[in-house]
Amino acid sequence: MKFILHEIKLWFNNDEDSTESYHFLPNKINVITGDSDTGKTSFWSIIDYCLLSGRTKVANTINEKVAWFGINFTINEKQISIVRRTPQSGAVSSDVCFNFGGFLNTIKPNKEISEIKSILDEEFGVTDSIRFPFGKDSGAVSFNISYRHFLLFNSLTEDVIGVSETYFDTSFYGKEEYDKALKHIFDLVIGIDGMKNIKAEERLKEINKSLKAIKRQHNSNEKNIKKFNEDILKIITKCKEFEFIEYSKTFDNIDDAINEIKSIIEKKKAIVKNTKLFNDLDKLNRKRTEIRLQINAINQYQKEYNKYKRNLKKSEDSLQPIEFLNTKLSNQLIHSRETELFIETLSDSLNQIKNGLSKKTIPPIEVKGDVKELDKQIKNIEEEIQKVKKLKDDYVKESQSFIRFGEIKNAFEQLPKEPTIKPIDNIELNKLNDEKTDLIEIPKSNESLKSIMKDNLNSSIQQNFNKLTTLKYSDYLTKFDDNDMSLKLHPPGQLFPLTNIGSKSNYMFLHLCVYLGFHQHMLNVGQIHVPQFLFIDQPSIPYYGSGDNDDKTKLIDAFTLLNSFIEHITVDNENYFQIFMVEHAPKEYWINNRLTHFHLVEEFVNNKGLIPNEIFNS
Repeated sequence: MKFILHEIKLWFNNDEDSTESYHFLPNKINVITGDSDTGKTSFWSIIDYCLLSGRTKVANTINEKVAWFGINFTINEKQISIVRRTPQSGAVSSDVCFNFGGFLNTIKPNKEISEIKSILDEEFGVTDSIRFPFGKDSGAVSFNISYRHFLLFNSLTEDVIGVSETYFDTSFYGKEEYDKALKHIFDLVIGIDGMKNIKAEERLKEINKSLKAIKRQHNSNEKNIKKFNEDILKIITKCKEFEFIEYSKTFDNIDDAINEIKSIIEKKKAIVKNTKLFNDLDKLNRKRTEIRLQINAINQYQKEYNKYKRNLKKSEDSLQPIEFLNTKLSNQLIHSRETELFIETLSDSLNQIKNGLSKKTIPPIEVKGDVKELDKQIKNIEEEIQKVKKLKDDYVKESQSFIRFGEIKNAFEQLPKEPTIKPIDNIELNKLNDEKTDLIEIPKSNESLKSIMKDNLNSSIQQNFNKLTTLKYSDYLTKFDDNDMSLKLHPPGQLFPLTNIGSKSNYMFLHLCVYLGFHQHMLNVGQIHVPQFLFIDQPSIPYYGSGDNDDKTKLIDAFTLLNSFIEHITVDNENYFQIFMVEHAPKEYWINNRLTHFHLVEEFVNNKGLIPNEIFNS
């Protein structure tokens, strides 16, 4: 991605019209050199702050003097100015003055940071095609990628330039986030649709998780079915032990076994229900007693009635002499009023008795029919009593069987009616498997491409490494290890790399080769996310304070490498690239060695620094 830094500008607190600008040329190694403690290292912190960092690395001594920091640059043929208010008490400011073009005459907040970040995301190629590699319907990648993550490839800071294992200063930006970002954007940087690959891998994880859940459910269903069947067979075994089923009986399937258990339970339940007749036995006995009492009452009535008739007959016989007196001896009786009245009364009584006996008397109730019916009822009750008594005898004999039946019945009722099975959506299962098959091919195809791209990257790094003349490992092979994001040196013909290559000077050379190799490779593949720009903070750090001519020779070797890189990119390949380097080494290092692509921006010597002396001391 074409990027040219034109100007860094500072507006000071003491006067709105008091400013300081530093101008940079395209296709050059722009150098600010000078003494220590002059603010050189803060240049990248200022650039990063104006590119809307969420943290500040600018020294407080500088923040105290500056009101606004600004950068003016061209990106993808668009000139942009970003001016941001200085941090206050260590906290970044949200006040930003943004403009398409040069710096505005009046600096004041005019745009939200979120809006500016969206603009820069677009220019850095961080679009929906990156965030949603399979379309918005498939969702975004889990990592929220930003244009700022690509700045890792634009800054070779003093904290990493001479160390052995760290090549990208993620700590400068925020270690945890940028370590993660580096792994995510590596493929994009070397020319692979890394986000599509990442999303495919993320989606594969989701699919595998879903498939595992389905498999777990399937296994759970199988386990539940197996346990259910085993429990049924255990009950069948118990039934055989209790002699409810013949030992020799077998079942073709579990449903037949269930039906057999149900049949046993229903039969036994019928027997248990008949035991209610035991309660009826008392009722039958009481009923039989009641009927017998009724029969006794009827018999007593019949007896009393017959006795009454006999007494009536006896009365008739006792009155027969009166009739004889009236018919045979009336002339011999004394005829007095009292005698006549007495004879007359006895005659009337005799006539009434004769009349009563002469009539056919019907008893008040039909006792014979009642007794017959009651005898019939007693006979029926006796039969029922005999049945109940037999059942009672059988029940006593079956008591142990009922206990076993209760055990069987309870065990069966404790089981679910059927195995607990959650249905599996086979349509969804097939869909997931088909999608998985398609997605698996993406990493495979990318792996092949990634291997090619890594070879090309290593080739670009090796080309720059081979230009070094002072490094004793000149015939070694360079291989970038994307697992730990570091460069390895392999001795000729050996499989394993060196574990230690010695001094910081050697590691400084390796760092330069990595960054130059990355940018050369990115230009070769037309990568659009990383600006064609590199900030280098003091390659002379390994030699600082040394007057050794050998160290000077090595530093000139490093400068020569940078010069040849610009030559190769801008002249040989007619492309664009810009380097911004801060250094201790004097300008004579490149002037005397005719390193024509170096451009001196400023020398911070004789009390001169990032902040003009008169302002710094005011």
